[in-house]
Amino acid sequence: MSEKSDVAAIITKAIEIEKDGLKTYLRFARETKDISGKNMFILLANDEFDHMNLLEEMLKEVTKEGTASLPVDVDLSVIEKVVPKIRQKDLATVGKAGQDELMALRTARQMEKNAIEFYEKLYEIVDRPELKKLIRRLIEMEEGHYNIVQAEIDSITNTGFWFDMMEFTLDM
Repeated sequence: MSEKSDVAAIITKAIEIEKDGLKTYLRFARETKDISGKNMFILLANDEFDHMNLLEEMLKEVTKEGTASLPVDVDLSVIEKVVPKIRQKDLATVGKAGQDELMALRTARQMEKNAIEFYEKLYEIVDRPELKKLIRRLIEMEEGHYNIVQAEIDSITNTGFWFDMMEFTLDM
Protein backbone atom coordinates (compact mmCIF):
# COMPACT_ATOMS: atom_id res chain seq x y z
CA MET A 1 0.00 0.00 0.00
CA SER A 2 1.43 3.40 -0.97
CA GLU A 3 1.74 6.40 1.34
CA LYS A 4 -0.93 8.18 -0.72
CA SER A 5 -3.42 5.33 -0.24
CA ASP A 6 -2.57 5.10 3.47
CA VAL A 7 -3.32 8.80 3.95
CA ALA A 8 -6.46 8.51 1.80
CA ALA A 9 -7.71 5.63 3.98
CA ILE A 10 -7.09 7.65 7.12
CA ILE A 11 -8.87 10.70 5.72
CA THR A 12 -11.80 8.49 4.68
CA LYS A 13 -11.96 7.24 8.29
CA ALA A 14 -11.88 10.86 9.49
CA ILE A 15 -14.84 11.69 7.23
CA GLU A 16 -16.78 8.81 8.81
CA ILE A 17 -15.87 10.08 12.30
CA GLU A 18 -17.18 13.55 11.41
CA LYS A 19 -20.40 12.05 9.97
CA ASP A 20 -20.91 10.08 13.18
CA GLY A 21 -20.30 13.22 15.23
CA LEU A 22 -22.80 15.15 13.12
CA LYS A 23 -25.48 12.50 13.61
CA THR A 24 -24.76 12.17 17.33
CA TYR A 25 -24.88 15.93 17.97
CA LEU A 26 -28.15 16.27 16.06
CA ARG A 27 -29.61 13.43 18.15
CA PHE A 28 -28.39 15.11 21.35
CA ALA A 29 -29.92 18.40 20.18
CA ARG A 30 -33.30 16.70 19.66
CA GLU A 31 -33.14 15.04 23.08
CA THR A 32 -31.83 18.00 25.10
CA LYS A 33 -34.52 20.03 26.83
CA ASP A 34 -32.35 22.98 27.88
CA ILE A 35 -32.38 25.52 25.01
CA SER A 36 -28.77 26.58 25.57
CA GLY A 37 -27.61 22.96 25.49
CA LYS A 38 -29.78 22.26 22.45
CA ASN A 39 -28.24 25.23 20.60
CA MET A 40 -24.74 24.16 21.57
CA PHE A 41 -25.28 20.70 20.09
CA ILE A 42 -26.67 22.26 16.89
CA LEU A 43 -23.56 24.46 16.59
CA LEU A 44 -21.34 21.43 17.18
CA ALA A 45 -23.22 19.50 14.47
CA ASN A 46 -22.77 22.41 12.07
CA ASP A 47 -19.02 22.45 12.73
CA GLU A 48 -18.80 18.68 12.21
CA PHE A 49 -20.48 19.16 8.83
CA ASP A 50 -17.90 21.82 7.93
CA HIS A 51 -15.08 19.50 9.04
CA MET A 52 -16.52 16.73 6.89
CA ASN A 53 -16.50 19.04 3.86
CA LEU A 54 -12.89 20.11 4.53
CA LEU A 55 -11.83 16.48 4.80
CA GLU A 56 -13.61 15.59 1.56
CA GLU A 57 -11.64 18.36 -0.17
CA MET A 58 -8.46 17.05 1.45
CA LEU A 59 -9.24 13.55 0.19
CA LYS A 60 -9.67 14.85 -3.38
CA GLU A 61 -6.29 16.55 -3.17
CA VAL A 62 -4.51 13.56 -1.68
CA THR A 63 -5.81 11.17 -4.32
CA LYS A 64 -4.98 13.34 -7.33
CA GLU A 65 -1.57 14.05 -8.80
CA GLY A 66 0.04 17.47 -8.66
CA THR A 67 0.00 20.26 -6.14
CA ALA A 68 -2.69 20.86 -3.60
CA SER A 69 -5.04 23.80 -3.67
CA LEU A 70 -6.57 23.32 -0.24
CA PRO A 71 -8.05 26.20 1.74
CA VAL A 72 -5.32 26.12 4.38
CA ASP A 73 -6.53 29.36 5.96
CA VAL A 74 -9.81 28.20 7.46
CA ASP A 75 -12.03 30.85 9.04
CA LEU A 76 -13.09 30.65 12.67
CA SER A 77 -15.85 28.14 13.23
CA VAL A 78 -19.18 29.17 14.71
CA ILE A 79 -18.15 27.59 18.02
CA GLU A 80 -14.86 29.49 18.08
CA LYS A 81 -16.76 32.76 17.54
CA VAL A 82 -19.36 31.98 20.22
CA VAL A 83 -17.16 30.55 23.00
CA PRO A 84 -15.90 33.90 24.37
CA LYS A 85 -19.45 35.32 24.42
CA ILE A 86 -21.19 32.47 26.21
CA ARG A 87 -22.73 33.52 29.48
CA GLN A 88 -23.00 31.42 32.60
CA LYS A 89 -26.51 30.08 32.81
CA ASP A 90 -28.40 28.93 35.84
CA LEU A 91 -29.03 25.24 35.35
CA ALA A 92 -31.22 24.19 38.20
CA THR A 93 -32.06 20.98 36.38
CA VAL A 94 -32.17 17.92 38.53
CA GLY A 95 -33.33 14.40 37.99
CA LYS A 96 -33.53 12.51 34.74
CA ALA A 97 -33.48 15.46 32.31
CA GLY A 98 -30.37 16.98 33.87
CA GLN A 99 -28.66 13.61 34.07
CA ASP A 100 -29.48 12.83 30.44
CA GLU A 101 -27.95 16.13 29.37
CA LEU A 102 -24.88 15.54 31.51
CA MET A 103 -24.44 12.07 30.03
CA ALA A 104 -24.76 13.51 26.51
CA LEU A 105 -22.18 16.18 27.35
CA ARG A 106 -19.75 13.64 28.74
CA THR A 107 -20.17 11.57 25.58
CA ALA A 108 -19.59 14.68 23.47
CA ARG A 109 -16.46 15.53 25.46
CA GLN A 110 -15.07 12.03 24.85
CA MET A 111 -15.90 12.27 21.13
CA GLU A 112 -13.99 15.55 20.90
CA LYS A 113 -11.03 14.10 22.79
CA ASN A 114 -10.96 11.12 20.41
CA ALA A 115 -11.13 13.45 17.40
CA ILE A 116 -8.23 15.54 18.71
CA GLU A 117 -6.11 12.42 19.22
CA PHE A 118 -7.04 11.10 15.78
CA TYR A 119 -6.08 14.34 14.03
CA GLU A 120 -2.84 14.58 16.01
CA LYS A 121 -1.88 11.12 14.69
CA LEU A 122 -2.89 12.12 11.17
CA TYR A 123 -0.79 15.28 11.48
CA GLU A 124 2.27 13.17 12.28
CA ILE A 125 2.02 10.93 9.22
CA VAL A 126 1.16 13.56 6.60
CA ASP A 127 4.15 15.17 4.98
CA ARG A 128 2.61 17.84 2.75
CA PRO A 129 2.76 21.27 4.47
CA GLU A 130 -0.65 22.39 3.19
CA LEU A 131 -2.28 19.24 4.58
CA LYS A 132 -0.47 19.65 7.89
CA LYS A 133 -1.76 23.23 8.18
CA LEU A 134 -5.34 22.13 7.48
CA ILE A 135 -5.11 19.28 9.98
CA ARG A 136 -3.70 21.71 12.59
CA ARG A 137 -6.83 23.89 12.07
CA LEU A 138 -9.05 20.84 12.53
CA ILE A 139 -7.25 20.10 15.81
CA GLU A 140 -7.79 23.69 16.98
CA MET A 141 -11.50 23.52 16.12
CA GLU A 142 -11.93 20.20 17.92
CA GLU A 143 -10.14 21.67 20.95
CA GLY A 144 -12.66 24.53 20.86
CA HIS A 145 -15.47 21.97 20.85
CA TYR A 146 -13.89 20.14 23.78
CA ASN A 147 -13.62 23.39 25.76
CA ILE A 148 -17.22 24.46 25.19
CA VAL A 149 -18.53 21.02 26.15
CA GLN A 150 -16.36 21.06 29.29
CA ALA A 151 -17.74 24.50 30.17
CA GLU A 152 -21.28 23.15 29.92
CA ILE A 153 -20.36 20.19 32.13
CA ASP A 154 -18.77 22.55 34.67
CA SER A 155 -21.90 24.70 34.63
CA ILE A 156 -24.26 21.78 35.20
CA THR A 157 -22.14 20.21 37.92
CA ASN A 158 -21.53 23.56 39.66
CA THR A 159 -17.78 23.02 40.01
CA GLY A 160 -17.09 26.74 40.35
CA PHE A 161 -15.08 26.67 37.13
CA TRP A 162 -16.05 27.98 33.72
CA PHE A 163 -13.63 27.62 30.79
CA ASP A 164 -10.99 26.49 33.31
CA MET A 165 -11.29 29.72 35.29
CA MET A 166 -12.56 29.85 38.87
CA GLU A 167 -15.84 31.77 38.85
CA PHE A 168 -15.71 32.75 42.50
CA THR A 169 -13.69 32.23 45.59
CA LEU A 170 -14.63 32.13 49.23
CA ASP A 171 -11.22 33.44 50.27
CA MET A 172 -11.09 36.98 51.59
